[in-house]
Amino acid sequence: MGASAAATAACSAPAAGKGAPLAAPPAPDDAELSADELRTIGIFERSCESVVFITNLRVASGPSWFAAPPVLDSPSVPTGSGSGIVWDARGHIVTNYHVVAGATELTVTMPSQDVYPATVVGTDVDRDIAVLRVRPKQPLRPLPLGSSARLRVGQTTLAIGCPFGLDFTLTTGVISGLGRDIMGRTGRPIVGCIQTDAALNPGSSGGPLLDSSGRVIGVNVAILTMSGSSAGVGISMPIDAVRQSVDQIISRGHVLRPSLGVRMAPDDYVQRRLGVAGVLVFEVQPRSGADVAGMRGTSRTRSGELKLGDLIVRAGGKDVKTSLDLFKAMEAVQVGDSVELEVVELDDSDGLGLREKGRRKLSVKA
Repeated sequence: MGASAAATAACSAPAAGKGAPLAAPPAPDDAELSADELRTIGIFERSCESVVFITNLRVASGPSWFAAPPVLDSPSVPTGSGSGIVWDARGHIVTNYHVVAGATELTVTMPSQDVYPATVVGTDVDRDIAVLRVRPKQPLRPLPLGSSARLRVGQTTLAIGCPFGLDFTLTTGVISGLGRDIMGRTGRPIVGCIQTDAALNPGSSGGPLLDSSGRVIGVNVAILTMSGSSAGVGISMPIDAVRQSVDQIISRGHVLRPSLGVRMAPDDYVQRRLGVAGVLVFEVQPRSGADVAGMRGTSRTRSGELKLGDLIVRAGGKDVKTSLDLFKAMEAVQVGDSVELEVVELDDSDGLGLREKGRRKLSVKA
């Protein structure tokens, strides 16, 4: 027996006689734990059976907010993984779209270590949400959902997930900030996110952010970091927005999102080249709500001169200075609602500089 093996054997042998190693101390009983520790332990033990580990087998990997570069990148090799939330007893699992993007095969591992194949029910790429379905042997227990409407900075947060493939890990922290906006995969911002200092790392994607009562208040989606690991700035999508998308995906397989029917000019063009605040309408889609309301897109005259389209300066009673402001205003709008817009007509035809030619209000059906 080598020295290292002998040391291992000695450490595992029962303590007997002088010079024997000390036995490991017993786990503390409840009387030795604080009320806060007992509450945290209780939340974890109740919640972890409703969190799953998702493995994505895909032919090629793409950039991800969480995923580290894979060691191997070929067919039938796991090149992506993340966490997921048991949404209901019927087998629906909610996670991030970037966890399952490009998958040729998906598997879901339960805390019991049962592994099930999963299918994609539908996705909301704009919000980086995916809904999967598994066929478990027993009914699943969903996590209770809270609300993100009245959160406050300083509230306790608990994150459960599978960072770096380590199953069912708990980290704790607080809500560090509210109303954070991040850019989604489609170029559309994900608005109103929760910032937390609970440690999130590669593999935490799709896991739940819980409050001190064990209710889901967010779905973990991103970290802001220079190193690729947690820097104490984790981003979670608010559960109220997640619920809107998931309910539509489960009921119809996709998400209907309100749209004005316009294509916008880049913000930097409007602000730097034109020196104005607002959203410039570049193009109006035929037969859209904007077209019916008489909105004007940007065009060129027969002589080649640029004729600027409408500049949206207010939407739904809120000032609009950038496209992000317009996206935020549209978050409160349902499909079929009418949105009150205030638009400015710009003119620089006399060569004396850009000026406001007129202003009007429109009601646009989304």
